[in-house]
Amino acid sequence: MKYENLIKLIEDIAPLENIPQWDNSGVQIHTGKKDMGSVLVCLEINRDIIAEAAEKKADMIITHHPLIFGGLDKVSADGHTGEYVMELIRKDISVYSAHLSFDNAPKGNNTYFAGMLDLTHVALPGGPPVATGRDGREFSYDPEVPGSIGYLPAPMDIEQAKNHVEQCLSLPEHYAKIVDGGKKILEKTGFCTGAGGDFLYRAAQEGCDLFITGDVKLHEAQYAKAVGISLVDAGHYGTEKIFAENFAKQLSEKTCRELHIIRAEANTNPYTIL
Repeated sequence: MKYENLIKLIEDIAPLENIPQWDNSGVQIHTGKKDMGSVLVCLEINRDIIAEAAEKKADMIITHHPLIFGGLDKVSADGHTGEYVMELIRKDISVYSAHLSFDNAPKGNNTYFAGMLDLTHVALPGGPPVATGRDGREFSYDPEVPGSIGYLPAPMDIEQAKNHVEQCLSLPEHYAKIVDGGKKILEKTGFCTGAGGDFLYRAAQEGCDLFITGDVKLHEAQYAKAVGISLVDAGHYGTEKIFAENFAKQLSEKTCRELHIIRAEANTNPYTIL
């Protein structure tokens, strides 16, 4: 597949139009290779991912989290980003990041996340009238909805909700942290993959019983406790490791086997669960 055609397909899945200026979705490294035979899809880049891509002869890595983010003043082996950039160029591997472009896409992380959690009556902000979740169900897009909202598949208490999230996301037991907001029965749920603590306030204003996200800060957790909204923090990695599965599936459907698509096997979770 021609490089230009691959970029077009990627951006059909994750359009660049509606991303904030500070984000760095898009081409991160282009080595100049014109023909793409295989790509490796992963959440983010580390040494193990680069080694896997080289071993499997990937021409490009498609990643969710940008390798280059917040500017790069110099390329030097003294820093891990510069080291990775130089190693990727040496190995002739290009890099594309579908970050907020994919988060905001109709079939992006939050839509897929809602399907994995078996949420019902899901509404997501903006976008087209409907989007299809992981299991084929249609979710509504509503410009009036301030954040992603749905309902648990059955009423749960906070411990049941935590267990439900861990099981649906294939996370180890006790991986998620919780804040008990005090309600015995949880149904209406706000959610955001990644570091979505900023959306907690909207979820509380919308009368949600529960908010599910990752990377919650202390003051956000204190707010949840104070206003009585329960919280499940399943981690940034825990809520976004679904990227590779989701993006690879969508790209495969568009390329019709014209491109070899590899879901990364190397671990990018920096945390060890003891």
